[in-house]
Amino acid sequence: MSDQDDLRSTLLIEEFERDFGVREKQASEVDTGKIFGLAAGERMILSIILFLAVTVLSVALLLATNTIQLP
Repeated sequence: MSDQDDLRSTLLIEEFERDFGVREKQASEVDTGKIFGLAAGERMILSIILFLAVTVLSVALLLATNTIQLP
């Protein structure tokens, strides 16, 4: 039974390659469009959080060094 399945899958793959001129890709070869494994929305949220963290820390540093004073 497995010989028939192997033959069938081999013929289907060869026919697919011949008809469309493409080959099957492995899962590791597929480009998902993700950077660092994050989707676009996740990267946006991460960048907003980092921006707010840097802003708050820099204002706190300016207040601590008396570079700026609250009115």
